[in-house]
Amino acid sequence: MGDRQRPPGTTVAVDPATRLTIGHAYERALFGGRMDELGQYFTDDVSYWVAGRPPIGGTWHGRDAVIHAFANRESGLGAADWGYEELKREWSAPGDDRVVVEIHERSWLTSDPADVIDQHTYCVLRFRGDRITAIEDYLDAELYERFAERHRSQLPKFRGP
Repeated sequence: MGDRQRPPGTTVAVDPATRLTIGHAYERALFGGRMDELGQYFTDDVSYWVAGRPPIGGTWHGRDAVIHAFANRESGLGAADWGYEELKREWSAPGDDRVVVEIHERSWLTSDPADVIDQHTYCVLRFRGDRITAIEDYLDAELYERFAERHRSQLPKFRGP
């Protein structure tokens, strides 16, 4: 769906409160699995970058590719039977064009709850007007790589054919 088919967006900078509101709405759509809604928050040329080498990190370009990456959990460790504890989620809107989310969380495979990933992620949402034009996830990819080595057989993404 092109930008002209969606409600018109603005290309002028929006105030920090509006960027935060859009950022929270984007996150609710993402975590709720509402990919059609998610796409409405993006520019057509949105990019998504995750620190690290593929298959943990990588870059996706364009609305369809970014939505596909989220829907299929293409970054990080992928889909599995995860346990999760959120320790911190702090939102800010520095500068004229971005929202930053500082996340501290712990994750583990339910089959091995003693092996916990204690991770810090900084997610930067860059805006062009009232649309997200870039998403950047800064994380400790080496931490993920070491976990994947220990649990390859339990992580479908890393099992191979």
